[in-house]
Amino acid sequence: MAKRRKKRRGKRREPQQQLPRPNRGDEPPLRPDAVLPTTVQGGQAVASPSLGENHTGGSVDRTIIGTVLEVEREFIWIETEGARAKLYASELMLDIGEVPADRYAPGDRFEAFVFQMEPHPESGAPQFSIRRVAPYLDALNRFKVGSIVANATVVNTYDAGIELDVGGVRGNAFFWEIPLAHDESSRDRYQPGETIDDLFVWRVDRDARHLDLSVRRNAPSYIEALNAYSVGDVVSAAVTDFWSNGGLWFNVGGVLGAMLPWELSLAGDEPAQDHYAVGYVVDNLFVWQVDRDARDLALSVRRNEPGYIKALNAHSVGDAVSAIVIDFQDSGGLWLDVGGLIGSVPPWDLLLADDESPQDHYAVGATVDNLLVWQVNHGSRDIFLSVRRGMAGYVEALADISVSDPLDGIVTEVYEEGLWLDVASVVGWIPAREMQLDEGQSLPTRYSAGESVRARVWQIDQKSRTIILSVRRLGPDFPEEPIKIGAPIDAVVRGSTRHDIRSPIRVLVANTEVWIHAHALALTVRAPSQFKDGEVIRPIVIELDENGLPTRLSLRRALGGWATAVERLSASDFLVPNARIVPHDAIAETELRDASAAVDLGPILGLISQEEQSLEDGEVLMKQSANLEYGVVVESVDRERGTASVSHDRFEARWREVAEQLELKQGGEFEGELRDFDRETALFDLGSGLLAQMPAREIPDSEPPGKAEIDRIGERFSLRIASVDHGKQIVYVEPRNQWVETLISEPESETLEFKEVLKGDPGADDAKEMTRQAIRTINAFLNAEGGRLIIGVHDKTREIVGLEGDPGLVADTIDKKIDIAVQILEANLEKLEPLNLLDDLSGLVEYELPVIGGKTLLVVTCQRGPDAGAVVNIGKGKQEFWVRDGSKKVEKKTVEERRAHLLLRAQRSAEATEEP
Repeated sequence: MAKRRKKRRGKRREPQQQLPRPNRGDEPPLRPDAVLPTTVQGGQAVASPSLGENHTGGSVDRTIIGTVLEVEREFIWIETEGARAKLYASELMLDIGEVPADRYAPGDRFEAFVFQMEPHPESGAPQFSIRRVAPYLDALNRFKVGSIVANATVVNTYDAGIELDVGGVRGNAFFWEIPLAHDESSRDRYQPGETIDDLFVWRVDRDARHLDLSVRRNAPSYIEALNAYSVGDVVSAAVTDFWSNGGLWFNVGGVLGAMLPWELSLAGDEPAQDHYAVGYVVDNLFVWQVDRDARDLALSVRRNEPGYIKALNAHSVGDAVSAIVIDFQDSGGLWLDVGGLIGSVPPWDLLLADDESPQDHYAVGATVDNLLVWQVNHGSRDIFLSVRRGMAGYVEALADISVSDPLDGIVTEVYEEGLWLDVASVVGWIPAREMQLDEGQSLPTRYSAGESVRARVWQIDQKSRTIILSVRRLGPDFPEEPIKIGAPIDAVVRGSTRHDIRSPIRVLVANTEVWIHAHALALTVRAPSQFKDGEVIRPIVIELDENGLPTRLSLRRALGGWATAVERLSASDFLVPNARIVPHDAIAETELRDASAAVDLGPILGLISQEEQSLEDGEVLMKQSANLEYGVVVESVDRERGTASVSHDRFEARWREVAEQLELKQGGEFEGELRDFDRETALFDLGSGLLAQMPAREIPDSEPPGKAEIDRIGERFSLRIASVDHGKQIVYVEPRNQWVETLISEPESETLEFKEVLKGDPGADDAKEMTRQAIRTINAFLNAEGGRLIIGVHDKTREIVGLEGDPGLVADTIDKKIDIAVQILEANLEKLEPLNLLDDLSGLVEYELPVIGGKTLLVVTCQRGPDAGAVVNIGKGKQEFWVRDGSKKVEKKTVEERRAHLLLRAQRSAEATEEP
């Protein structure tokens, strides 16, 4: 029987109608020279990885009966199962101040828990604990991965980390989980008896009955760094340590990464230590799981090798395969090798007798036949398999179930994303959105394994042999949704693709599989640019068969603005200077095959006829599918097919005609209608069908700035032409900030001041003075009647340099420079304080970022401050009080001067408000 390896439970991700992926398991113990001592308390490193001759076998997670042989101050010697072993004081049931001799004597019998199979170097026996037997389990079960614990007491320190007591429960923190200085050890930083707060629980090891804790994973900067990673990323990482069974720990830009041994690619029995070394940087590692519960990354060399993706693409849902067992999952599932691919079987997809474990039925290296592929995950690059769904009789049981049947099921697994159930001997899944929960309630708090749930069958996935159920649809008031042409419908993605891949996607809708071709998938960013298995989308029904089931769907027509676009394009020639080319394969085998090429016009598809002269060499054009500056003019619209006929030949001539008609030139002002946008570019109709473009971040009144909403399509904006590229026939526009341009033309005054830069040249002597003068000006406006400070304009020449021309804003993009400028401004605004503590300055200072002539300005608008005035806190108890004197600012240094100014301001304000 193969020895069971302990594995960490990973986060299961939602696949909507699909099961979450199996966990990757617990990390096996580290190699003997880097692991905590085998007792986890004893301070004595394990040197021998083999079991002693006297050990009779067995496993962790069991209890034994032992006899006390000798009692010493720090431990007792015991005999059990024919082996002699030490049992340390920290694993005995002792009160504070007690020693082993106070509680135990030779000949005493006791029950102990086997918490670690690594043998003691002297006795060769496993490690035991009296403390970890019940009711210890009740205390342990109060903890969950992701918990934050306080008042953890250091029990012992080791080179490899520290051992802690967390409310009576044992915890470990390995050395890489502790923020240590260079060459600093755990012993240098912590002492026994010391208390540590804010420890993050990244594993609850219920086999060994202890917690794995981390200081590092709870730092805000660590969480921010982790959130920057996504499944599918390819990263470089430095090796930090080895696992005893061949896996690796990594440092991925400060984030912890773990690699299971079979995720490496080593020759034969080559150990990882022969191929890698601590500190060695490994490139091209594939991120196949971002575990936000345990806060680490799961990495793989194997899943990024040439040929792996090709082999993965050769498998489809519904295939029957054979696979070799690699290892066991702590949750009760299996890891398998499927012809070189990584595969897994979750516990509910095995078929075991009552109380039978996977280890009782399978062995590492054994071949398992007739496995059903129920999911091919192209995101994480693995395959999910089922023993149960491939067994004789399962298909018959599935055939006995019909859509709309109300059925009772037994919960097998609970996740935030949904429930797995055993329903009428088949596998069932209820997505979280199909449950009925009270406000603030989650599935893990509401349901538990073994509980009975009644739900209605919603869909039956014959390929993956899964039934999808709904509690919500059991309600008597739940409306039935008849399928109608032109209506949106829920569809579950069953095959993934990307917008730059020519393949269509396959979806499950109304228990029917339908292919949606690329031309019916809007390729703009408003639609999903990447479709994932299990993702729910809502396309429009285009066609039904004689049974009323959908045969054609379109996600493009489901987008906001589609109907409006059809109307507008029917009425005029529409000029699109940067149309994205759709791969020819997207239309070659569809009803659109009479066209030689197509372009993505956002809400609708533009077809280019075979007669189009510029497309004689169509294959060359297809290779330019990333070109966003291919101009076309719309000639007609086919409402039935939802497409437009477009021409590239007529574009240049039509563009010159419109450009002359509209008198396009820099500085020209237009009212433009927002027609389309993506992450970077917004398109505006300037009239006569001419589309002009502008960075999306400059769309006015967006919250947050730059965020474009679908419902804003059709909104009109005041625009100014920033430049015209006659070679590419592209017009670039910007928001028309007339009020700012008017201010720039006015002289500086009591309520207006200009500054060329906010930060200035970092090497100049007056670099810091620039920012100081800005905050002093704002303080002066508060102590006057308010005013505006415009940063990015030369105060003498009125040349607009913008934040782009500020040498102190060191960044490679204007977006980053804007972020830096706003941070500097907000940090300095915190230095403004009211003289009267009861006054509030919040809301009195606001800022905007208008764009003039392609340059971004920082406009700070100040209201009249409180009657008691405001000061600039310059630190060390010093304050400055500034006022406006015409176009200058003046400091009032004494209390008397300040009072006189505020009194005069109050008198002027009263006079201004008096009735004549």
